[in-house]
Amino acid sequence: MSDNILVNISDSIATITLNRPEKRNAFHLKMVDQWCESLKTCAEDKSVKVIIITGKGDAFCAGGDIAELMGARLKMGPEDRKSELKDHVHKLVRVFLENDKPVIAAMNGVATGAGLDLALYADLRYAATSARFSETYVRVGLIPGAGGAWMLPRIVGEAKAFELLWTSDFITADEAQELGIVNNVFADKVLMAEVIKIAKKIASGPQSANRAIKRAIFHGRNSDLYSSLDHISSTYGLIATGADHKEAVNAFLEKREPIFGKNE
Repeated sequence: MSDNILVNISDSIATITLNRPEKRNAFHLKMVDQWCESLKTCAEDKSVKVIIITGKGDAFCAGGDIAELMGARLKMGPEDRKSELKDHVHKLVRVFLENDKPVIAAMNGVATGAGLDLALYADLRYAATSARFSETYVRVGLIPGAGGAWMLPRIVGEAKAFELLWTSDFITADEAQELGIVNNVFADKVLMAEVIKIAKKIASGPQSANRAIKRAIFHGRNSDLYSSLDHISSTYGLIATGADHKEAVNAFLEKREPIFGKNE
């Protein structure tokens, strides 16, 4: 994997690190493709149960690298610019959405523009106390190209999404927690330790149920209650007759901790 993307797998947890600290981990198109490939590889790796995404240095991700993404591209036509976004950034978004393993964003510092929007596709988001966030698109005369106009309102509501997108004001980690953008805020020095602790707890649980829960929530985003209940009943039938459920019941009766994944 490129030096711009670092991948480490330990104890069933994959950590993907955006590694351009001198650019606040801002990405160019090749880096987006490498991020996409690393996420896809971790999603397909049977030894990986939870995926963490973080940034190197004092930033999570400053979005697209303006100096590298613009330049000659300012002379490109609308169709070329559309294809560029669709074939790179949107490909990464699709990998986020098609992956059924838990993904955690450890937001160790500033996240702006597409850097913030891509973090929103993580299932859980935890921030360092020093982290600051902004939807900076209007500052460069653009719209949220990484799906922020779809995801942000689902988290903070439409009115707040309009405010954040139109003003591009920075918010603190604590403000982000109040809005539901991040789950919790930790001191900078302990952020990764706390996130790994959470990841290990999830990884020790029943993976079949964890993944089914994620798919059920994703299914519910675009379906009515009856469709959701139908999806749940079908999935429940499979989960309830699976090895993890049987192990949990046996462990309860035998007064011991369950050991999930025996037949994986």
